[in-house]
Amino acid sequence: MIFRVGLGLLLLVSIVSLLPFSIAAQTNKDDRVLGESGLPLPRFVAISENMANVRRGPGEDYPLLYQYRRQGLPLEVVAEYGQWRQVRDHEGSEGWMHARLLRGGRHAIIRQAANALPLRNAPAAGAGVVALLQSGAVARLKECADNWCEIEAQNYRGWLQRDHLWGVYRFERLD
Repeated sequence: MIFRVGLGLLLLVSIVSLLPFSIAAQTNKDDRVLGESGLPLPRFVAISENMANVRRGPGEDYPLLYQYRRQGLPLEVVAEYGQWRQVRDHEGSEGWMHARLLRGGRHAIIRQAANALPLRNAPAAGAGVVALLQSGAVARLKECADNWCEIEAQNYRGWLQRDHLWGVYRFERLD
């Protein structure tokens, strides 16, 4: 009996000592964890369909939580299980979606603001105003550098401060 416990403990210690190496092998050059797909976690994606189901777990046997009806809506992938992605939306709601309902094209949503936000013709606070954007508008991300992102929203193209967008990380530089 003592021999079995000792052998089991030795095996457990051996497995635990290997964990840091396996975790290190699952990160990319930015020290971001990689999911089963080989893509970084977390990451932003967009809904590829007009209707997309969100489930409680990673499979069609899990109950339906809700349904998105907005193609291009940005979501954050926080986990992966096979062909299923655990996603989070801009309001913090989470659930699981099949990977076929998501695409890598980058979109963002205008964060909640007291007033409409000015979309500018250059990445500067004093630049001319192209349009005013309401909270909740979905925009296609074109480029992000420093504190500004170039977006296309409602047939207008211009620059908006990064802090007003949900769907892009502070450290990201998009070309």
